[in-house]
Amino acid sequence: MVTILSYLKKHFSQDYKTTTYFLFILYLGILIYVNHTTHIPEVFLKNHLNSPFLYGYYFLFFGFAYYSSILIIAITKSDYLFLRSFSFWFTSIFAIILVSIRFSFLDHYGWVKENIAPQKIFFYIKVISRSIRFIIFSFGILLFYALFEKVNKNFYGFSIKNTQWKPYLLLLLIVFPFIIIASFQPSFLKQYPSIGSTGSFINKWLALVIYEPIYLFDFISIEWFFRGFLILGMVKTLGSKAILPMVALYVFFHIGKPTGEIIGSAFGGYILGVVSLYSRSIIGGIIIHMGVAFLMDAIAIIQKFDSYF
Repeated sequence: MVTILSYLKKHFSQDYKTTTYFLFILYLGILIYVNHTTHIPEVFLKNHLNSPFLYGYYFLFFGFAYYSSILIIAITKSDYLFLRSFSFWFTSIFAIILVSIRFSFLDHYGWVKENIAPQKIFFYIKVISRSIRFIIFSFGILLFYALFEKVNKNFYGFSIKNTQWKPYLLLLLIVFPFIIIASFQPSFLKQYPSIGSTGSFINKWLALVIYEPIYLFDFISIEWFFRGFLILGMVKTLGSKAILPMVALYVFFHIGKPTGEIIGSAFGGYILGVVSLYSRSIIGGIIIHMGVAFLMDAIAIIQKFDSYF
């Protein structure tokens, strides 16, 4: 825990500026409030799932998240030098395209509906969607690495060298009571367990055994993308400034989830981003992210046990 606090203290001393953080928090706060009260972003994107422009809509959505933060940083810190960097634009645009593809690729829906019994469609879509999302992030990062980053031996944070496990396990213990409290909220129980309702045509225990590892494994690719690619892949041009744009994109990534979870993603994304930046490893983030996701599902299952099984 002392290690994580030392990372945060070091980052604050290098990166903090009152106007930057005030405008950034105000910007995210307005977005979260608008989403909480109107659900406009979520409703708009859901209403255009069959649109040929869906990839473009998501690119604008995530691009707005990332580059609005960049604009706040550049103006408040009077630092425009990195905007002249080809590497910054090339890497950031690639990242936004990748996350847009993750959300927009829905071609498997048609295949599932044509080849799977109607009563089992929901379960198969959940499993296949999670698998495809993992592949999109992982393949995209590997492709970029193979073509442009072979000299980067760190592999965007996939390194267990000097990783300290104790602080991350302690963080999970600290978060645990808050998850229990959240589990009594209707919005939480509506969202979790993430597998949802499988109906009576699939054994629920078997469904969990199949789905849960795939669900948790996807968090490896999420950490690799947000805390690896967007932090350690951008640090050469942005330095400590890489954190806030990643946090904004991570918050937009959670639009559609319960408001408490969206707010939590901002704080969690910031802390994990700082840890990744100074430890040069995403292993701690993977432990925390997978651990929290597992605990949320497990507690939701316990809460719903009588009705779920």
